[in-house]
Amino acid sequence: MTRHALLESFVVRLQDAQIEDARRNAEWIVEDVLGLTKAALYGHADVSVTGRERDRAEALVLRRLHREPIQYVLGQAEFMGLNLHVGPSVLIPRPETEEVVEEALRKMEDLKNPWVIDVGTGSGAIALAIKHKRPDAEVFACDVSEAALVVAAQNADRLKLDISFIHADALDPAFAQDVSPVFDLVVSNPPYVPDGERETLQPEVGAYEPSMALFVPNDDPLRFYRAFAGHAPFLIKPGGWCVVETHADYGEEVRRLFAGSELLDVELKSDLAGRPRVVSARYQSDS
Repeated sequence: MTRHALLESFVVRLQDAQIEDARRNAEWIVEDVLGLTKAALYGHADVSVTGRERDRAEALVLRRLHREPIQYVLGQAEFMGLNLHVGPSVLIPRPETEEVVEEALRKMEDLKNPWVIDVGTGSGAIALAIKHKRPDAEVFACDVSEAALVVAAQNADRLKLDISFIHADALDPAFAQDVSPVFDLVVSNPPYVPDGERETLQPEVGAYEPSMALFVPNDDPLRFYRAFAGHAPFLIKPGGWCVVETHADYGEEVRRLFAGSELLDVELKSDLAGRPRVVSARYQSDS
């Protein structure tokens, strides 16, 4: 069987299963197994594949046909130009979260050697992207999941980015003491999907990504934002910032919650699709 025949057979099967972007998924799988770029795959399409290569590719396609996310199938995801290892213990980093990082970087533009903490780091995406963009920053990353911290630490080691990792629960009243000292910036993409939306999500999300990192109780969708507001006096330096990602349906509620706390200069920004997704606020004022 040639590379072309293998690829096209996968495209048909993925399309028949109504997998979104079936051709690109098939290309990624074949490229990964054969160690090829897209240009090499199509430029030498008539080269034969070995039985072992075909079997390896078949195993990956079967996982995708069972709706396992392509990032888990391949074991990697791209985030702000960084290649991150991902698996079922961490969320797959998403493009909208890059906008959270961009906003965090804007808040630090005038700071030298800022101290930053990424709360609920998962794969380490936010913390690593900030460290990559701001090598002078002292970056910490925490998560309640020890398995997630293992993945994040492996990513930091592979990318040669110096991050300090902490096992801590943001919902714990003693959280600020657990992650001491205080920071110029607290940034987070916390769980914010109400349990009631679980059945509306794509199988790739609801069935495979870690529930702990996704879902919150229907009756308390703002629980993590309330916790951040409460931790602010003990976690953020005077004049420092908190930047968080929110559910598009709750962005305004998070803005009001922050505005009613000890946080000032509260802003709600929309993502590139026009959905209100990023809330930032300053603890106290510089004046």
